[in-house]
Amino acid sequence: MSKHTMTRREALRLIAGAPLAAGAAGFPGAASAADTVKCINLGFALGIHCPPTQGLTDECPKLGLQVEMQRFQRMRDVLQTVSGGTGEIGVAEPILLLRGRQAGNDLVMFGNFYLHTTLVVVVNTDSIQTWKDLEKPEVTVGINSQGDITQVMIIGGFLKAGGDLSKVKWADVGGSGTRLRALLAKRVQATVVHFDQVPEIQKTGNYKVILVPHREYDPWINEVVFARGDWLKNEANRRKAVAFMKGILIASRKANADFGYFKTAFVKHATLKEKDTMPEAQMRAHWRSLAQEIGVWPADNAFRVANIEKLLPYYRSAKAIEEKPLDLAAAMDLGIVAQALKELG
Repeated sequence: MSKHTMTRREALRLIAGAPLAAGAAGFPGAASAADTVKCINLGFALGIHCPPTQGLTDECPKLGLQVEMQRFQRMRDVLQTVSGGTGEIGVAEPILLLRGRQAGNDLVMFGNFYLHTTLVVVVNTDSIQTWKDLEKPEVTVGINSQGDITQVMIIGGFLKAGGDLSKVKWADVGGSGTRLRALLAKRVQATVVHFDQVPEIQKTGNYKVILVPHREYDPWINEVVFARGDWLKNEANRRKAVAFMKGILIASRKANADFGYFKTAFVKHATLKEKDTMPEAQMRAHWRSLAQEIGVWPADNAFRVANIEKLLPYYRSAKAIEEKPLDLAAAMDLGIVAQALKELG
């Protein structure tokens, strides 16, 4: 699925509810047929997002849960909407949630939306051969913004190679399409792009992938599901959260096993203009990369404290979170996914 130089589509503030389906009583512990939940998500959907989104719109109603989805362009808006009580469940990067907790907001992660990422770190080999070359004064490293996942992703590989962060020059460039254009224009010599953009980049000059997150970090955590702590303490809300994660798990398992399921979800939910003309062979290759090579939709959701814990040093190095202690056990509710898995069997 080639994005080329396309930027992420600006989000519309919309509600996209899914109709309820009958038969929820057949699921143990299912939400009641009248249950609804407001989910706040980002306004774009790439291939990696499509099966979990299908889980919310198509699988959750079968469990008796109608998911009303509101989308925003900025992840901070997602966070603020849930924190302020307008939304009930949100999807965002863990860095923002942990930063919010350090600021006193009782936000709790209770599942992964997906695992890993389609992003990779690419460098111009005319200037960069090794990680240490990022320290060269003539090298600029392009990221989305300071302290976000694109910077953290680079910092982890750089520090593992013994790099000195004080010598790196960073530039806030913006989204993946803008970063790609900055790389091709040689305004930056290293940046983060989607893996399916790499072949087109390499046609234009000397570029190589220097870091693949699922190999470097195993796993990389990109987007998690969260809610307010007080909301999760209500038993009726916990049942909604369990149904929510069951929808994601069901869709993840189906997408892993069946290209046809992925294709249906992709055509329905992806916000890429080229999806309507994409050859099926290209779509199938993209699905194979996501489902089989990277493993972005784990059958058990892979929601574990240890997975976030080992990323914390890189979050702190990027000054994405403060140095003060952080109680991950309080920041993560493992019981929701555990119950979802128990009910699904």
